[in-house]
Amino acid sequence: MPVGTSLLKHLQNKGLLKETDVRNVLLERTRTQKTEEAIIEDLGVVDPEEIAKGKSEIFNIPYVDLKSMAISESIIAEVNIDSLYRYRAVPFERGQTYVKLAMQDPFDIQATQALQRRYPPNTKIQVYISTKGGIDSVLERRVGDVMSSEVTEALEDVEMPVTEIKEDPNLFSSSDLSSAPVARIVNSMLQYAVTSKASDIHIEPLEKRVRVRFRIHGVMTERLSLPKNLGPAIVSRIKILSNLKIDEKRLPQDGRFPIKIGNAKIDLRISIMPTIEGEKVVMRLLESETTDITLENTGLRGNAYKLFTDSLSVTNGIMLVTGPTGSGKTRTLACSLIKINDPKVNIISLENPVEIRVPGVTQIQINPDVGLTFANGLRSVLRQDPDIVMVGEIRDEETAQLAVQASLTGHLVLSTLHTNSAPAAIPRLLDMGIEPYLLASTIRVVAAQRLPRRICENCIKAYPASKEALNTVLETMKGAKDFNLVDYIKRVAASKSVEGENGHQAMRAPEIGPDGSEVIYLYKGEGCDRCGGSGYSGRIGIFEVLDVNDKISRMIMENVTDADLRNAGIEDGMLTMIQDGVLKALEGITTLEEVLRVSKE
Repeated sequence: MPVGTSLLKHLQNKGLLKETDVRNVLLERTRTQKTEEAIIEDLGVVDPEEIAKGKSEIFNIPYVDLKSMAISESIIAEVNIDSLYRYRAVPFERGQTYVKLAMQDPFDIQATQALQRRYPPNTKIQVYISTKGGIDSVLERRVGDVMSSEVTEALEDVEMPVTEIKEDPNLFSSSDLSSAPVARIVNSMLQYAVTSKASDIHIEPLEKRVRVRFRIHGVMTERLSLPKNLGPAIVSRIKILSNLKIDEKRLPQDGRFPIKIGNAKIDLRISIMPTIEGEKVVMRLLESETTDITLENTGLRGNAYKLFTDSLSVTNGIMLVTGPTGSGKTRTLACSLIKINDPKVNIISLENPVEIRVPGVTQIQINPDVGLTFANGLRSVLRQDPDIVMVGEIRDEETAQLAVQASLTGHLVLSTLHTNSAPAAIPRLLDMGIEPYLLASTIRVVAAQRLPRRICENCIKAYPASKEALNTVLETMKGAKDFNLVDYIKRVAASKSVEGENGHQAMRAPEIGPDGSEVIYLYKGEGCDRCGGSGYSGRIGIFEVLDVNDKISRMIMENVTDADLRNAGIEDGMLTMIQDGVLKALEGITTLEEVLRVSKE
């Protein structure tokens, strides 16, 4: 393959890109500053492994599949884990005079030179190319090992009785604790949380120990158990980092502080609550970067995606995203702002807290302690000549009234509401005192969502669905317009691959079983090193999007129930959340068990 051949042309020649995909890439290239490779990755039309192999063939740089390798810990331990994360590199083979280095970007000369300095002068670095997923799988395993070993070593160094810290909470300054065993334990927990993509860390005092749990992909997982007498010292360390009162142990306290691990910049929101066994700490990790955050990746698709994006293009009205805490509402709204962000429009958001930073958007942190509430903030924001306003949450009548008034005066308002379904948002706003005629003329669309876990692509496996599972699928899909189970699976299976990077087998179409009946396949993760044995990696949104059309508007004027609105939406073609989830389970994106679990929230 000539070196001058572009990656786009190479993938097209190999039959990995369709003509329409090529046109889409070239069109996007003219609109943005992104490279062809970045656009191909964003569109998700080619497997990352094929992209890496294509670059390997074009540039004559050998490709290595890290996920299938057993790498000695001593080889990785030669280089600081933060450096490996920073430069997206993994050393996988070591000789007397050489080291083989797998890199996501083998042309990063600065990274190669920096890593060269970590080895003796006569060591020659041989660069290989690998995928981001392969590099991450190795580094995440390494971080888990580092956390366990560092915590073990730190516990061995803990000699001071915790009573001394209890009696004199000001004994240590922040600089003293930075090198103490307690600080190393906290640092290890934070590093593990970031690299394992945890959303929360729970440090919980129990009767005889301190339990440390991480919420990973929405599920709580216990990872550490510490001695009971270490709890107060850990809480004191976190209070120092958060600028909270160390000697206050009777009242709840809230704080925050930023951290940087490798290239990841994370804001931590801290909540400390007194319990009968001591103080419990919950640290929420807030995304501060918008890399790889797009509306297309949230799980919105089909007619629901079209309704949602069409509403984003109007100049006035209210768009709502509903669901319980932790269902991904903030991320969906952030993706919406990113999609419509343009220098020609003035976008202002009011949030508590500001979780995801969106460049170009004026983001305001709500602070009730000084009187900056959603209602007061929104009243002031409307004097700032906004075109689009995002309100983090409508939680009271005053905020709801102001949101309606803002939409009536020519503003597009995006917000969230805590309801269990999209139709339930209408009665909720009516209960807040909004007049039906105002609501009918301002609400454009309501989306409800949940976040089931994705099946791990590395260990996904097809299995014949049981009769009970099929009955659940058929019962759930009742009422879905023009849906036939067998036809749907055949149609999707003809073009969709669900097997992971270790299989590359096509989605399994229905087959005829020994008894002559059709066998339908579902999917699950068997558990591997990459997903920590859980069978899941990441999360995906399941949605229902209610289009507030003329018919729905008339029903709002009549004060009908949310059940009536739901039935009307289904008649108009709305897929319910659980139906959207079932379709994603049939396609091997998530499991039926996960869909049923989150649908009960």
